[in-house]
Amino acid sequence: MSKSCCFSGILASLFRSTIFISIFLFNANLSMMNIRDYIFINKVKTSNKIKILEILGFESNTIVTQSPETIKNINNFEDYEDIALDNDPLIDSSKVENNFSIEYHNEIENNLDKTSTKTFEPIKITSQIKKIWIDIENRRKWLIPFVFVISTIFLISTAVSIYINNRNNEVEIANLYETLTIDSNNLISEIEEIINISTDSFYSKYDVSNSSANLQLIESTIMEYERNLINRTDIQNINEINNNLNNIFLLINDLDKLIAYRILSSEILIYNDILNIDENTDIDFLSNNLSEISATSKLNYNNLPTIKEFEKHTLLLDVTLTSSEDLHGRLIASLRNNEIEVANSIIIAIKMNKDIETNQLNKSLEQFKEKNMQLFVNIQELP
Repeated sequence: MSKSCCFSGILASLFRSTIFISIFLFNANLSMMNIRDYIFINKVKTSNKIKILEILGFESNTIVTQSPETIKNINNFEDYEDIALDNDPLIDSSKVENNFSIEYHNEIENNLDKTSTKTFEPIKITSQIKKIWIDIENRRKWLIPFVFVISTIFLISTAVSIYINNRNNEVEIANLYETLTIDSNNLISEIEEIINISTDSFYSKYDVSNSSANLQLIESTIMEYERNLINRTDIQNINEINNNLNNIFLLINDLDKLIAYRILSSEILIYNDILNIDENTDIDFLSNNLSEISATSKLNYNNLPTIKEFEKHTLLLDVTLTSSEDLHGRLIASLRNNEIEVANSIIIAIKMNKDIETNQLNKSLEQFKEKNMQLFVNIQELP
């Protein structure tokens, strides 16, 4: 009984010793593996630290390199590890492991102290802005009010801009209307002078031409005033103004016809000094000139505008042209026959024929002036 108990105790002691030795060897191997992994990881970090940080968006002001002593210690440790594995694993490996761990830990701390954390600086954006942007909650707090404020400012500025533009347009249009009204009234006041010039018995080609140009300017200005009248909100009596404008256009139309009539009639039966004959007069030259005068007079007569006050004068012109042709022929015949007294009598008849037509023209001008002056007096000032 005592032998079996002693044997059982010895077996239990051997079993416990075996378990202890197995646990010790497992821990030793695990420690060796941890040290190798740590050295490998640290080696990778120290060799590729700059590249990894550059990929993450940082850049360094200095270059971090591996310490030659560290590389030497790593290589020595690898060689020493192979030797230790061949020797007693229970004693020598643990001493080597503990000694190298202390030495390598000190080496790592020295390398970390040499490499400052301020070496790496963020690029492109600051860390504060990056933090705000990443923080969704903070972004939500300031983004919505910011968008609201910007939208409000945009809407207000747009509304103010539209109001100012509309106001400026209204002021500009009002100034345009005011200027157009002033110009129209000033030009209308010049119609009286145009009436006097166009109805004057003394015909001035220069004055009549200027009157015609002024009349065209007056007409275009009044037409512009009439086109803008429909947009005038400050005028109430539109019908009265339209009637007034109709009278102005009627007067302008009559004056335009009169000026054309005066220009054309001024070239009808105009002899100048051609009828001053003597013994040296060239009969053929005189005959050609009289023929040109007759042709020009007929052409202008056919182009005369129709004016009520000049109807009698127009009819008289027709008779005057017919008789003037007959008188021209008789004058040339008498000169060829050397009948000077008969030629002088015919010249007197030609001049009387022209004087009768001129007198009738002056009467028609007086009638026209009287009528249109009355129409001009009734024209009201444009508002």
